[in-house]
Amino acid sequence: MVCCPYNKTHRMLRKKLQQHVLKCRELHKDTLELRVCPFNKSHLIPEPEFFQHTNTCEDRKIIIHYQTSAGAVLSEDTRHAKIETEENWDDDDVPDYDPQVYCSTANIVREPNGMFRSQRKAFIKEENRRHFGANFTEEQKPPKAAVNKRRKDNRQSPYDRS
Repeated sequence: MVCCPYNKTHRMLRKKLQQHVLKCRELHKDTLELRVCPFNKSHLIPEPEFFQHTNTCEDRKIIIHYQTSAGAVLSEDTRHAKIETEENWDDDDVPDYDPQVYCSTANIVREPNGMFRSQRKAFIKEENRRHFGANFTEEQKPPKAAVNKRRKDNRQSPYDRS
């Protein structure tokens, strides 16, 4: 469990911290200004403690080790000869790949993600036409008033003895 840098009473799992910080930052944007640690972006530190944190941050060791370590040495075994070719894909005049266009023509089931309810209904109707053909007709539901009226007509009154 970790604590929120904006409010120490907020406790959550480490994997939920980034999502929570986005919400808390909006709530506390006028009251508290936090700086981001240069060694770990998930560390948010108040301004007075920032200098001390940069000197004692546990992730500082990782960065310092990376900066001071020697680079990999390439030997003759790891080097390979440059491959020469006359083919250049940048010179080909090919249209860009558009996944939405491909999915709309291929036999792929698409999901209506991120759409409003009316857009979702229209999308599902169009998808059904695309999958089942132009002559696909949707089953029409009876209006609610007709359904309620039918129920009332089919019920027998407890006072009828016929």
